[in-house]
Amino acid sequence: MKRKISSYLLLALAILPAVVVGGAILSAQTAAERYRNFNVAIDCPIMDMRRMAADPKFLQDSFDVIHGSVKFNKVFLETYRGNQDLSEADLRKVKQFFESKGIKTSGAIMAYLGAPGDGIRSFCWTNPQQRERFRKVVASAASVFDEIIFDDLFMFNCRCDLCQRAKGNRTWTEYRLEVMKEVGENLVVKNAKSVNPKVNLIFKPPNWYEQYQFSGYNLEAQSKAFDMIYAGTETRDPDNTVMHLQQYQSFGLMRYFEHIKPGKFGGGWVDPEQRQTLNRFSEEIEDTLFAKPKELTIYSWGELLESIRQPDGSAKVASILAPVAGNACDKLDGIVGQLGNPYGVASYRPYNSSGEMYLRSYIGMLGIPMDMYPEFPDDRDTILLTEDAKFDPQIVDKIWKHLNADKTVVITTGLLKALQGKGIEKIVEVDYTGRNIVTNKFTFRRVMDEEPANYYYSPTELVFPQLEYGLVDSEEIIQAIYKESSRFPLLLRIRGLDKGRFYVLTVPENESDLYQLPKEVLSQIRRELMREIPVYLDSPSQICLFPYDNNTFIAKSYQPAPTRYNIVVKKPGAKLYNLTTGAQVRGYTDGDNSVFEVLQMPRTYQAYRFE
Repeated sequence: MKRKISSYLLLALAILPAVVVGGAILSAQTAAERYRNFNVAIDCPIMDMRRMAADPKFLQDSFDVIHGSVKFNKVFLETYRGNQDLSEADLRKVKQFFESKGIKTSGAIMAYLGAPGDGIRSFCWTNPQQRERFRKVVASAASVFDEIIFDDLFMFNCRCDLCQRAKGNRTWTEYRLEVMKEVGENLVVKNAKSVNPKVNLIFKPPNWYEQYQFSGYNLEAQSKAFDMIYAGTETRDPDNTVMHLQQYQSFGLMRYFEHIKPGKFGGGWVDPEQRQTLNRFSEEIEDTLFAKPKELTIYSWGELLESIRQPDGSAKVASILAPVAGNACDKLDGIVGQLGNPYGVASYRPYNSSGEMYLRSYIGMLGIPMDMYPEFPDDRDTILLTEDAKFDPQIVDKIWKHLNADKTVVITTGLLKALQGKGIEKIVEVDYTGRNIVTNKFTFRRVMDEEPANYYYSPTELVFPQLEYGLVDSEEIIQAIYKESSRFPLLLRIRGLDKGRFYVLTVPENESDLYQLPKEVLSQIRRELMREIPVYLDSPSQICLFPYDNNTFIAKSYQPAPTRYNIVVKKPGAKLYNLTTGAQVRGYTDGDNSVFEVLQMPRTYQAYRFE
């Protein structure tokens, strides 16, 4: 009898378009169409929600177009944006449609007001009427959804008279961080959970991680108050926007957020805005998924769509972007399951700190993988410290402790300058002079006491801060040469340590000039900084390395032309395999290393495994 019932059920599933499961209509077809290694969500802003509710044909047609390319299994349905909200009847109509397709629905709130001539204007969290308005928005969403994401502009940039008086003598950053801690704890978490105790609340700051605190994004307090956090990883076009976002940040920010709230980090959020080419959109998706998130969210429903006018005057819904996103997800779904846990050179950025903004993303673009932490990572070997580490008043003591544990610390010239007269002299006496040198000529030594050999040239002259130090107390590993006779440190290592290794890395006055350093110089920097990583790239800049802890890695080129370079595995006789094709890459042994020459097409990635 059981066999007959099972057979009838299978027949019914095959014939009927949908079945009822647990009171909800579930499409057997769409429920099975999802990625194996990550979830994909689409965000639906309020302008799209209104059209969906008013035009069922548009809703069905656009669903067919997007889901035909992207196997998304969740939507974020926006209930509020910029002083606009949606009626509960319309919200529930759209919600029911997606749930009938087997798609999970969550709420979304874009918590800003906007103002004439100043569109990105936050709520005034000092104003009782505006606080009450926001409280109702949150309570209403919690009554409909079991999950709500607070997208991007959950911030504080108001400078009205009320705020000026309440701020007092504090800086705007100090005041805003304090206020937003209270707003998150009371107007969001306490408020929402009083309406729906099981609601899952997600805090999602945007992509400008070096500048969060200036607008009140309190990563330390909000990550503790909210159930989950999410990262905006929309790096867009690094050459044609005002945001200074390098492509590597889509990956690097994911690692930072994972360390902020381990196990409760939801994923990354991308969009196709301000792009110059379609492949920048696919690169955002790829770079985010390299970090192996639980979920990827694409903004937005409407931005994925186009309207094509037909001869009869009607409009046909179509999409160029959805196939781009779907192709990126399909390709990586077959790879990421083979990858271990991502990691890189540890770097410490204290909560709510700033200094040498976005430098780690530029270093990541040199092929030096970055793994950023909000707390000093004592358990890691090599730690890179940039200027923002100055916000930790115990940073010098932490450096000494790390060195005495026989580990490596690298500081940038930005941090050296910030710590002069504040304790760095306890470790090394190197003077940041305030003078500059201009050069395009470099040399280096492979080990401490050998003589530098060969000259290497950048295509343009670069400007570096000039350091002075005690000879023999420290030693130049890499030298910048000025007019043949004067040499200055590009990478300086101090002598005399019984344990550990300490370096000063000279950063050019314009951090993007790092991309102009010769390939040979970059590889020497990689060898010194990546001692605990078993593979590195002997390549020009803008070819990135994404290593994982199971002897797999991804190499991705952002170069504009095909590039031939070497993959170096730090063991003799190693074997290298392409994870996609399974083909073995031929190489040779060079001393203690194995070298594999590869040719990589522009704006592509390859995944490998070595043994």
